[in-house]
Amino acid sequence: MKTALIKDGIKEIKISIKRFISLLLIVLLGVGFFAGIKAASPDMRTTLDTYFDELDMMDIQVISTMGLTDDDVTAIKNVENVKTVEGSYQTDAIVSIGDEDVVVKLETITNDLNKLKLVEGKMPENENECVVEEDFLSGTGHNIGDKIQINVENITNEDGEEEKVLKNNEVTIVGTVRSALYIYTDRGSTSLRKWYD
Repeated sequence: MKTALIKDGIKEIKISIKRFISLLLIVLLGVGFFAGIKAASPDMRTTLDTYFDELDMMDIQVISTMGLTDDDVTAIKNVENVKTVEGSYQTDAIVSIGDEDVVVKLETITNDLNKLKLVEGKMPENENECVVEEDFLSGTGHNIGDKIQINVENITNEDGEEEKVLKNNEVTIVGTVRSALYIYTDRGSTSLRKWYD
């Protein structure tokens, strides 16, 4: 009985060999895709987690448009299970490249969290130097060693007096970096208007 069934199966395959090969390839392709997706997802998650750990990526970000004080930072440090807290500043600015204005995001370099991975050049050593992403150089035609002019809107303090955001509006590019904060190509949106001359 078993031998007859095998012979009958082989006979059916020989009669419709093209259909059999097509179905076999479709099944193999489907199984291959399924196995690849099942294996890739955990690997991608592990790779990203390792990358975040290497650069000490923050777990939570507390943002305030009015700014946070040292007392606020201390209060967050005192929350149970909080290991590291670090304050930083960020703002949008405009860099003039020839006749074109490019919106950039300025970020302070922190010591313990959200570390930068140096790709080329060196890290800034004073307030006259900065590092940029590789895309900034390729997109603007600038090179390491070039000076850029940054236009930033000044802020008004509690007393109603205007304060400068940057000590120097002209800085020298000394290196390129990668940041775990920006692993995607999307850099978010900006509400900058044309406030400068």
